[in-house]
Amino acid sequence: MTEGAGRLLTPLGVALGLLLFAAAYYLAYRWWRQRPTRHPVHLEVAALGLLALLTGGFFWRALTETGVLMPAGGGDLVSLYYPGYTYAAAQIKAGTIPLWNPHLYTGMPFAADVQMGLFYPLNWPLFLLYNLDYGRLEWLLILHYWLASAFTYLFLRDIGLRRLGALAGGVIFAFCGFMTAHLGHMPMVLVAAWLPLELLLLRRALLTGGRKGWAWSIAAGLSMAMALLAGHVQIFAYGLMAAGLLWLYLFFEAGHTSLRTAWPMLLKGGLALGVALGVSAVQLLPSIELSNYSVRSAVSYEEASEFPAQPVTLLNLFLPRVYGSSPTTYAFGIWQTTENWGYSGVVAMALAAAGLGIRRARMVGFFALLLLLALLLMVGDLSIVGGWVYKFLPGFSKLRDAGRALELFGFGLAGLAGFGLDALVAGLRTGERERRNILWWLVGLLSALVVVAVGILPTFYRDLLVNQFSQKRLPEAINDLGMLLIWLGALAGVVLAAYTRRMRPLVAGGAMLLLTALDLFSPNARFNPTTQDILAGYKNFDTISFLSKSTQNDATNLPQRIDSDTDVREIWQPSTALLAGALREPLYDTGGVFNPLTLDRYNFLWGDAMSHQDTPLYDLFGASFQVVSSTTATTSTLHAGQPKWSLVERQGMFDIWKNANALPRVFLVHEARIETDPEDISIIIWRQDIDSRHTVILGDGEPVSSRIPGTAENQPEGRRAGETVRVTRYTPNAVDISVKAEAPGWVVLTDAWFPGWRATVDGQPAAVVPADYAFRAVKVEAGEHTISMQFRPDSWVWGRLLSLATLAASVAGLAWMALVRRKAQPIA
Repeated sequence: MTEGAGRLLTPLGVALGLLLFAAAYYLAYRWWRQRPTRHPVHLEVAALGLLALLTGGFFWRALTETGVLMPAGGGDLVSLYYPGYTYAAAQIKAGTIPLWNPHLYTGMPFAADVQMGLFYPLNWPLFLLYNLDYGRLEWLLILHYWLASAFTYLFLRDIGLRRLGALAGGVIFAFCGFMTAHLGHMPMVLVAAWLPLELLLLRRALLTGGRKGWAWSIAAGLSMAMALLAGHVQIFAYGLMAAGLLWLYLFFEAGHTSLRTAWPMLLKGGLALGVALGVSAVQLLPSIELSNYSVRSAVSYEEASEFPAQPVTLLNLFLPRVYGSSPTTYAFGIWQTTENWGYSGVVAMALAAAGLGIRRARMVGFFALLLLLALLLMVGDLSIVGGWVYKFLPGFSKLRDAGRALELFGFGLAGLAGFGLDALVAGLRTGERERRNILWWLVGLLSALVVVAVGILPTFYRDLLVNQFSQKRLPEAINDLGMLLIWLGALAGVVLAAYTRRMRPLVAGGAMLLLTALDLFSPNARFNPTTQDILAGYKNFDTISFLSKSTQNDATNLPQRIDSDTDVREIWQPSTALLAGALREPLYDTGGVFNPLTLDRYNFLWGDAMSHQDTPLYDLFGASFQVVSSTTATTSTLHAGQPKWSLVERQGMFDIWKNANALPRVFLVHEARIETDPEDISIIIWRQDIDSRHTVILGDGEPVSSRIPGTAENQPEGRRAGETVRVTRYTPNAVDISVKAEAPGWVVLTDAWFPGWRATVDGQPAAVVPADYAFRAVKVEAGEHTISMQFRPDSWVWGRLLSLATLAASVAGLAWMALVRRKAQPIA
């Protein structure tokens, strides 16, 4: 659990990697030698190998130094994805598809949470073949950085760029500010890596006639499905925007004047989208259902515009460290470094300018439009375009953080920079007109250097000397300005040397590629690595063991919960219960790490319970122990005047308080009250208008009065023996409860209610109704019964069938088209 990616970078692993590359290169070379008129594939293999080498160079610390982990501060990778992936792997190895997570938030859908990437094919080797540890997650991420660079390289080659320009574009997109900053948001990187391949396949589909065009369209749909299954809807949606822009660009460039000539492009685009949505339906339909019951069911425009990358923050496009240099810092005010780190290199910016000014190619316009679209989106509410997207594009009303459009900015800049390097190398080889354009570009670049060196930098130095370091960011700004001069000065020197015939154009191109990588890697490679033990919050083994044993409930056979939603987040990971569950330690928490898809009913009621911890509303959640920090000044008086609380254990940095009034997680009641307003329900419970041990609040039906005590009420020992409720099976997807009732009543399970739960009582269907607004209840008659609850939502059933059908149809279609094409080829 403590190891990073470096543990796997052994001499044997390096040797095996080199051997595989050598074998791939040799096979590609032999294939080309046998078909010398074909494309020299071995050179493309060499380029992809170079990108792999550069990827290793970018992550050199994580790959070569023990004790170096990513990202700094841990972020969501540590607190959300690591325990989630570990839990998924443990359940899948045990033969279960974990549709439900019972360990956090009193339970919530697990497979429907798209962030967990349960159905993403590249995750399954981790789930099936390995004991998943943190280092392997780092390797999964590093693989996708290489995929992002490789797919971008292939896309740029496909649209006509030479290898050096395509390599530059691949490096810029894979390691741009967006991709670097969001390493801790792992699914963002996984989804973004597929963007170039989606565009490559879609473009081929739209520009290719006959059956091959339809085959490319199906392939484009499959790549889009891979992106969606990778786990982040917002980044997938931005990818669809880029694909839509490409479709429009090619459509209008083709000059279609009638629907009769345009319909193939319309159908191909529709087919690609249909395949993507159909194949990913196993994830998409449950995720849509979950979003409608989650806190994301409604997002205001103000929330959707949060964390913009506005002009005030875009200074870091040129001065990367001016607002901070790690994921744990805030630029200032509402601007967080992670959401605004956009540095893609000043060399890349200069090359992009060359692409716009020198290169005359069809796709330059597409990248320029993509760049413009990204700028209009990522500034948030400063541009009305963001408002239109929020209001009129399906799904965007549930997405936040406008600054994440930096993904499109990084890709647009990568394309333009690739064209720019390509144009500079080609222009240095050719006629006078191209050389004149290069001269104008050089004049502009040198003028910018003069302005920085003579106009801006001395002002910064003077301010630094006068104010004696009083401005926190000023020294970093001066350092960044100095590096800007170095990188752009070196670029100008290389191009000037080639322009004056002192350097060969191809050598100059290689030098420009090197400068691009050095400029980009220097600040961005420092953003994530840390020597801090970011997994320390999971290593409270003695406390975990104590809580796991102490929460056992012999009467119901269902462990009580803990409450770690306190002041311990710096020393106790909020997803500890989920990781412990994956490691077969039965631990259940009322809270958990922030997740934008937590159920809205739970979120509302738990928020009120946390504000009224001395009331029965808090007791209803079944948290028998509360974990707090022993270093907090108020810990000794935390629950003063509340007799239900007692300090039972002090372990290192933790104080563990026991709540004597915590309800068991499953109990039987005979009285019901009908209320529909959640505010009223919360007030009624915490104000003690009812006793939740005796009365359940339902959303509809008829109220029922009863004097028969519930099984959770304090009553004589003999009376308790008359009625019992006991859990006989408790798994992620199923709960079996044995109940003995003296009169009709409701079995209340204080696990979160969700419409996908179905129940039978003695084999006969029974309704699972919301109890006390957020939990589950099943009605039973007098007698002995067995209640079986299964989590099997219709969205999962239909989504799985639709995915299998679409995938089968896609494979069959590709096979049929390949067979027809083979039969149509003449026999030599």
